[in-house]
Amino acid sequence: MKQWGQWRGPLGTGVAPHGNPPLEWSETKNVKWKIELPGLGHSSPIVWGELVFVTAAEGVGARKPFTGLTPEGAHNNMDPESVFQFAVMAISLEDGGIVWRRTLAEHQPHQSTHESATWASNSPVTDGEHLIAFFGSNGLYCLDMGGRLLWEKDLGDMLVKHGHGEGASPALYGETVIVNWDHEGESFIVALAKRTGEELWRQPRDEVTSWATPIVAEHNGIPQVVVSGTKRVRGYGLKNGEILWEAAGLPGNVVATPVAADGVVYAAGSYEKQTLLAIRLGGA
Repeated sequence: MKQWGQWRGPLGTGVAPHGNPPLEWSETKNVKWKIELPGLGHSSPIVWGELVFVTAAEGVGARKPFTGLTPEGAHNNMDPESVFQFAVMAISLEDGGIVWRRTLAEHQPHQSTHESATWASNSPVTDGEHLIAFFGSNGLYCLDMGGRLLWEKDLGDMLVKHGHGEGASPALYGETVIVNWDHEGESFIVALAKRTGEELWRQPRDEVTSWATPIVAEHNGIPQVVVSGTKRVRGYGLKNGEILWEAAGLPGNVVATPVAADGVVYAAGSYEKQTLLAIRLGGA
């Protein structure tokens, strides 16, 4: 509970149970250090022990015309007009010094992103032993805490609605990594072995593009993967990917990650209409 190893922290809710942050700060007040980072990355930083981990997509080299697919309905987009380096950095929590940087891939992205987004919007996750960095169509990577690459996985190229970019982060629970792959093609959710990258199970999803990160919630001591979507919020058995339950009611363009507490899953969306579902796992 004292680590911040994933998107939205130890509980997946944005709450820091042992946090004691300052109530006010400025450029000079209650700021321990500040550094400039390379490239672009809207992924959240995560913290484990004395290290802060961030990801970035950094344009390098000469301008390179983008010849990729422009999807129907594209607007307010930013094209990748160069080769990009997809990198993970470990930063000292004490003084902001760069402890290590690992460039994991270098190529031109296949699709645009929204002008307010980046090609490094998926947040990393760690358990203090393995660090999972996900760049969507640009690869899934597992490193040790010293930056050594242990395995990598290419899940394909997403076809995102309007070309507005990718953003769902991976989940890590015990020995399992879970990735949600909702797009305008064949959507799926997949579970991989943390130590090897071996695919444990894959379940097709009757869904269009979403940006929601999976969570793992326990009910009666049994973990299940919960994922929001336009057509259904679904619970999957962590062990084999079996669909345990599903519930409709969210609007389109689902971005919000669900949260779970006291046996209830809360899932929300706000595109066409503002909607909040409370789903009791005991009756789902």
